[in-house]
Amino acid sequence: MKTEDKTIQGDSPRAHLHLRLIVVIPAIFILLSLGVGLLAMALTQLFLKVPIPSPRQLLFLHLWIVGSSLLAGLLGAFLAHGITKPVLKTIFEAQKMIGYVEANPSTINAANEVGALSALFDQAFVSFVELVQAREMLDSVNEGIMALDQGGRVAGMNLRAQEILEVSLPEARHKALHDFIDSSPANVMLLAIARNVLADQEERFHNRVPFCPPSGKETLLSLKVSPLKLKSDPEKLLGAVVAFREQPDRSGELPEIIGRSPRLAEVLDLVAKVAPTHSRVLILGESGTGKELIANAVHQLSPRREKSFIKINCAAIPETLLESELFGHEKGAFTGAIARKPGKFELANGGTIFLDEIGDMSPSTQAKVLRVLQEGEFVPVGGNETKKVDVRIIAATNKDLLAEVEQGRFREDLFYRLNVITLSLPPLRDRKLDIPFLADYFLEETARKSSHERKSLSRAAMDCLLAYSWPGNVRELENSIERASLLSSGSIIQPQDLPISQTSSPLPNSSLLPVEYYPRQAHASLNETLEAMEKELIIQALKKSGGVQVEAAKLLGLNHKNLWHKIKKHNIDLNGLRNSA
Repeated sequence: MKTEDKTIQGDSPRAHLHLRLIVVIPAIFILLSLGVGLLAMALTQLFLKVPIPSPRQLLFLHLWIVGSSLLAGLLGAFLAHGITKPVLKTIFEAQKMIGYVEANPSTINAANEVGALSALFDQAFVSFVELVQAREMLDSVNEGIMALDQGGRVAGMNLRAQEILEVSLPEARHKALHDFIDSSPANVMLLAIARNVLADQEERFHNRVPFCPPSGKETLLSLKVSPLKLKSDPEKLLGAVVAFREQPDRSGELPEIIGRSPRLAEVLDLVAKVAPTHSRVLILGESGTGKELIANAVHQLSPRREKSFIKINCAAIPETLLESELFGHEKGAFTGAIARKPGKFELANGGTIFLDEIGDMSPSTQAKVLRVLQEGEFVPVGGNETKKVDVRIIAATNKDLLAEVEQGRFREDLFYRLNVITLSLPPLRDRKLDIPFLADYFLEETARKSSHERKSLSRAAMDCLLAYSWPGNVRELENSIERASLLSSGSIIQPQDLPISQTSSPLPNSSLLPVEYYPRQAHASLNETLEAMEKELIIQALKKSGGVQVEAAKLLGLNHKNLWHKIKKHNIDLNGLRNSA
């Protein structure tokens, strides 16, 4: 007769095995011991013809047999516990492995517990094989993938992650990120993102995150950090999954451009895309933002790099001479023209011409430049012969050309001819992450040019630089560092040595402070510093929104609930902010 199969789910194999080993085996030991004792007593009386014991002796004999039987039972229980413990642990690990692969594993049908255990281990083996296959697939992708547990410790990573982070899995396993990733300024953002995802349980994505591995070769990462949860229990946080890949870094190709801020990185990415083409480029930005450097970068990365790169500042040349400078003149064209002189367009033939401050060009000169853009030809001043040129034009201005067009000061057709590709350079106040790098570079350059000792900035002086709005942008920063380096008495520059120390203009309340500006304490730890940064950003967003949390959350890129929790965490006084607003 065929035995009907039992349907066993969940922990039932474990429970049945525990009951059988802990209860049934000691009971067997006790029964066997009692049986052996009673049998020994009966056989002794039967074959050895011993005298019948007295009732007292018989009582002691029975007590001895029962006691030895119980002792045998305890020994059986101890042995059963020793057998059960590793088996139960194995069952637990098997069920855990199945749970990782399958949220709702299929039920186990078996005639008894032994069959159920066999089916459970078969199911676990299949899950193990699937996990191994998944690991091999992860090792084959060209993207670093790392798993963190609830405490931020590494649970695993694929081969690509080990290559990028320059650490092996055995070295990193069960360690926090800051244990094998140096807490240098280049890595602060990466560490903060991972910690915030574990704390807030919200996915974060950043396109360009600086990272410095142990070798010191800095790179940029595209980073995505997601909270890790089981489908069967979405409320419980298991950890986080960190996915990242290296982004192309143009710093080696453009060593003269200093900075790592996301705003500057976006501009350099666009430069790298535009440079290989022959399209005209219009560079917009305030004075001192580095428009000439960007124009030079476009030329250096273009197919015309071996040809001439001619620069001319349209605002620095009088209107009466600008046309001659651009197009050249023939001998006798005007008083003082004692010889023929080629113009900038002719000199730049085959290469690139950079028209700086084109917004200050007169309308008559604009018309002749427009002809070059349309026809690729011009006539020198005082000449009759038309000259053909193949020139790439890069123009720059600190003016709003569209407003100039509307007011009739700049030709509309010339504007649209120039405005093929626009590069908008951010002012220094919007890329304050670059200030420490720029300051360090200018200190080095000043020491090299002056042959003096290279000086450094105190923490208070750096705070002063970060708090200043820099209306003159990078050029003003360069001049300030050079002056402070030459005139300061010690080897460390203090706030009083800076020309901006007494007249620093704070950033306006109408815009959020950059992440890089925050109140610093003398001996603040990394966590304390990041907490202060977060609190300051929230306060600035609340001020800008007049205390309206929904608007502040939009400015910060957070949801309203998450912002509310952060306000409570930092004990921010909303009523005070609303009143001040």
